[in-house]
Amino acid sequence: MGSARLAVVSGMSVPSTALSKAPLVTVLTSVFNGARFLDEAIAGIVNQTFVDFEFLLIDDASTDATSEILASWAGRDPRIRVIRNETNLGLTRSLNKGIRLARGTWIARQDADDWSLPERLEKQLAFLEAHPEIGLLGTAAWWMDERSVRHPVPDLRPADHVEISWQLLFYSAICHTSAMFPRMLVLTHPYDESWRFGQDYDLWGRLLRHTRGANLLEPLICLRRHGERVSALHFERQQQIGREIGRRRCRELSPEFSWNDDEIRGVRRFVESEWPNNEAMNPVIPIMGLRLFRAFAGHVAGDRTVVARLQAPLLRRCWRMLPGFRGQKAPLLPLLKEMWSLAGWGMLGALGQVLWGMVRQKIGTRS
Repeated sequence: MGSARLAVVSGMSVPSTALSKAPLVTVLTSVFNGARFLDEAIAGIVNQTFVDFEFLLIDDASTDATSEILASWAGRDPRIRVIRNETNLGLTRSLNKGIRLARGTWIARQDADDWSLPERLEKQLAFLEAHPEIGLLGTAAWWMDERSVRHPVPDLRPADHVEISWQLLFYSAICHTSAMFPRMLVLTHPYDESWRFGQDYDLWGRLLRHTRGANLLEPLICLRRHGERVSALHFERQQQIGREIGRRRCRELSPEFSWNDDEIRGVRRFVESEWPNNEAMNPVIPIMGLRLFRAFAGHVAGDRTVVARLQAPLLRRCWRMLPGFRGQKAPLLPLLKEMWSLAGWGMLGALGQVLWGMVRQKIGTRS
């Protein structure tokens, strides 16, 4: 840092110039009655190895000890800015308010009950500097319980833009509390305030029309499971909103189907799990899945090897499903036609993988 004068902030050395000029990053948190885990969440940001940030906390008219905790931290660390809403606006409107008030070039999201590992900001910024085409960056995550005990297996998200875009048809492939994106991008394309929940899932799809996305495979945040988490309190409503957002995206690509809730669930299971399984197999589902993927593949810009990698398991699952349609010409022929339309002779490669897998299974059983 050369000869720059240092200011001691919460036990860390911070360049004094970082406290007077516009910071590179605004860490944005909205909190409503989050006193229980708030100290730990704030400490995770204050103790980052990267120090050129402001921590903007929106107190959404809390009635517990949240305000006192925020005031205490703001008195100790000049990088912390606290804005209190006079009335409860909800998360979506509070985040848009924070984006308008932010001074950083980049916005880094953090929820008030989660925790960021010390090198989170440093590693995300290093990746963004090395990959200027990326404008939406998340990370893998650890899950932890109410006592901050981590689950031993990290929650990995797809790393590549193409795979992220494909999975966004069904669920949010970027963890909200890990996301970093340019402030100017979300000023132009803010959170849609008509969504009380699922606002991130909606936003990612819209942002990726204007930029590219990625996830770091290193877990740099800890997500806390507890009974007061929004996803627990409003699980059914969140699921309903998620299906509605996914339905709109699927209809844009494949408008010939209605994409009702059962169809959305079925295609998602087809995409994510090996078939056949114990569930009843609706023969229309794989046809919908292949047609959706064909439209997606023709629309998305990116590495075609990733597209091929995503396509291969879909074809394998179709080959495995065909015996269940024996004697049913109606679903059998349209499914074969869709497989051919998607992959041509390449569909035989997937058949070869299925047959080879069956041979290996038999050999293993005999041995």
